[in-house]
Amino acid sequence: MIVLKIIGVILLLLLLLSFLRIGAVVRFGDTLTAQVCAGPVKLTVYPKKKDKQKTEEKPKEEKPAEEKHKKEKKKPKLPKPTLEDIFDLLHTAFTALKKTLWRVCKRLRIDPLELTVIFGDRDPAGAAEKYGMANAVMWTFMPKLEELFYVPDPSLHLRMDYDAPSTRARGIVGVSLRICDLFAIIFTLLIPLGMWFLRFKKAHRGEGTPHKSKAEQSDEKKEEKQANDLIA
Repeated sequence: MIVLKIIGVILLLLLLLSFLRIGAVVRFGDTLTAQVCAGPVKLTVYPKKKDKQKTEEKPKEEKPAEEKHKKEKKKPKLPKPTLEDIFDLLHTAFTALKKTLWRVCKRLRIDPLELTVIFGDRDPAGAAEKYGMANAVMWTFMPKLEELFYVPDPSLHLRMDYDAPSTRARGIVGVSLRICDLFAIIFTLLIPLGMWFLRFKKAHRGEGTPHKSKAEQSDEKKEEKQANDLIA
């Protein structure tokens, strides 16, 4: 009974964990910062913090050339894919991506989305032209973006400043996805690609095995003969 309770608690934790959102948040403007988020936990990946005390790395001991040569011989090499194999891979990847693309778009959340662009130019006519083009682009593509993705609270502002010498922008963009959705998308892509790899290996079976020299073949025959003598 205790074991069943422990299993139930573990399954409940995994279920709750699958609804956790992971993603990234980028802030730009005067400075650029990028953070990776997992639920409430945020980790800054750019700019990186400089360590005050740098530990000296120990030099790696190089292995003898003979050992490296032996290991390289033992590793079987995959055969080179032909043009037909490459086209088959592209077709398989495109078909799988097309199936999962709608799922990616609908499950991807863009939040926060805050953007402020201040158009400035020494020529007022140039600033007004840029402002008009940006408005047209924003009101053309933003409704389509909200149809494709989940954007709960977009905040876009376009302004003009005739005294500013150049255009400047600042904002924050965040993209997140639930772990369960991420695994569903990965499996949708990996299963067809795995099937392609199995087809590729089956079609080129035996091509990737390294060619053995006569001396290696004779050594193998001697070992087989000794093993047979011991068994007898």
